[in-house]
Amino acid sequence: MDTGVFRMAVIRRASLDAHAAAREVGADTPARSAARAAGQAVATAHVRTHAVGPALYALQAIHRDSSPQDAAAAIAKERDWQYQRLLELVS
Repeated sequence: MDTGVFRMAVIRRASLDAHAAAREVGADTPARSAARAAGQAVATAHVRTHAVGPALYALQAIHRDSSPQDAAAAIAKERDWQYQRLLELVS
């Protein structure tokens, strides 16, 4: 955006469109979780408490993309990556 000004109608529409895309996927797949993560990330501009959504949907996407025996380790790796990014932001 050239002006740096966000229009809530535009933000809300983008978020809802991402969630609509997730519904179109149908099955519980990594793509569906990624679309939900995008919708929540965009919605953070409207409601700050949505900020936790992308992190959780990312974990869900990884879980859905992993074999049962690898899921726990893959999720732990992602959670650690997320935590390290948070530390960078607050330091």
